[in-house]
This record gives sequence, structure tokens and C-alpha cells, in this order.
Amino acid sequence: MAMRVIEEPVHHPGTSFRFLALELRAFGGARHRHAQAELTWVVRGHGLRFVGDHVEPFADGDLVLVGPWVPHLWDGRAGRGEPAFAVRVLQFPAALAEAPLLPELAPLQAVLQRAARGLALGGLAHGRVTAAMAAMDAATPAARLALLMQVFAALVEAAADPAALRPLATRPAALPRADGEALRRIDRVLAWMHRHLHTELSLEEAARRAHVSPAAFSRFFRRETGRTWTEAVQEMRCSEAARRLRRDTRPVAEIAADCGWRTQSHFNRVFRARFGLTPRQYRRAAAGGA
Repeated sequence: MAMRVIEEPVHHPGTSFRFLALELRAFGGARHRHAQAELTWVVRGHGLRFVGDHVEPFADGDLVLVGPWVPHLWDGRAGRGEPAFAVRVLQFPAALAEAPLLPELAPLQAVLQRAARGLALGGLAHGRVTAAMAAMDAATPAARLALLMQVFAALVEAAADPAALRPLATRPAALPRADGEALRRIDRVLAWMHRHLHTELSLEEAARRAHVSPAAFSRFFRRETGRTWTEAVQEMRCSEAARRLRRDTRPVAEIAADCGWRTQSHFNRVFRARFGLTPRQYRRAAAGGA
């Protein structure tokens, strides 16, 4: 999986926003960012979601708002015999919330500011937003605009509900830098981490790949990601294990080993601290069990 950040141009000539209805066998590509805010609803599918410095599994119903310039990627592949991914995406300029002709949308500006960390939507907002997005499939351009206003209204009302908008990344995304070298180095390391989770991921090897000394890398990595090297490795290993626990029927110990955990007791302890459940409890919950 490529992890470099691509600055993606988003075009929607003749319309004030872009709506995409996608059916895909694979959901991924490169981490990317753009000037538009984006609302992504995974109707069907599972994998890993990267938003800013945050990574966690996603599954059917995942609904996330990312603000302008937030690096993001949903990564997953439909297995043999599985239905393709079904995804609905809204991309719109943040300037819509600043339009002087629409003062009713002014509260949306605060929501988009919070979306600089990425926001996972839940509660009543989830149902209202996904209902409007589902109706866009067969709607005319004018009807889609009316439905977009329903989405905006749901987001504004959700701002008062602490459970409805869950922040993802530890800190807001920065505006694009002229050189982008820091992002390129971090993504080079993240790509290596993801490909080699089953191996020993040493800080020294990561520093070599970033072309800096270990001491400099440790400072640089924490500054850019908000995490220590150990915290980042454990987070990615936990997230990959959680993704596999949702779909893979192999024993927990095998999955843990595949994700680089040397002992199951350590895996259980770190996994529970991150997700609030043991791996077996997480697997039962994902399957809808008790």
C-alpha cells in the first residue's frame, strides 16, 4: 500500500459540490488530501482507515467527515466470493459555510474546524446523514443540493451532541507546506511499517529509511505524528489485528503473531487498553454476539 500523500485536485464543473456513488473490488490507493471537505460513507466493506495521524478498522456503516487538507485513506479489498465495496462520497468546498448569502450555515464553520482532526459520525446524525446521501443516488442536481442542505443541518445539530462527532487524529491537519519533505519522510516510514508488521520494527531501521539519525528521527517522528515510535507501532499493530479479527476465523494467537506481537499476553493488554475489549470480546462484538 502506497502511503505518500498526494494532493488531489477535485473538480465539479457546473455543480457546487461533488457526489460519488462507488462500487469497488478494492478500496485504497495513496493517502491523499485536497482543498475540499469530504464526507465518506462506507455502505458495505471493511479494512483500515487512515485519517491524519490516526488509524483504526472500518466496517459497514463507517461515516467520517474530514476537513480540507486532512490526509486520508480507506484501505481494503473484497475477498473471494465477497460483494464489492459500496461507498458514497460527498466533497464540497468549505467556503459554502462562509457564503454571505447563506448565514444559516455559519455554525457549520465550527464543525469543519473540528473536522481538521477527522470526525467519525454516530448517533442520530449518522441516520440523518446517510439517509440524505442514499437519496442522492437517483436525485436530480437540484434535488441533490436540497439533500446537501439536510446533511449540513444534521452536522450542525450534531455539534451539540458529544457522542455524535468523535475526533480521530490527535491534532488538526496542517496546511500544505511548500516542500512537503516531512510528510514524504513520514509516509515512507508508514509504508514500511504496514508492509512489515510481522517483523521487528526498530527505530534504528525507521531512522535509516527517513535518512536521519535515530535521535533526530525520534524527535522528528513525535513532532510530526504526536506519538512516540513505540506508540505508533502498537497502534498500527492493534488496528490491523482488529481488522483481521472482524473477518478472519483463525485463532487469536495466530492473528496476533501475524501482526508482530511476540506474546499474546502483551497483545491482550495493549489491545484492551486501546479498544476497551479483549481480542475475543472484540471479535464477538464485531460478529454481533454477546
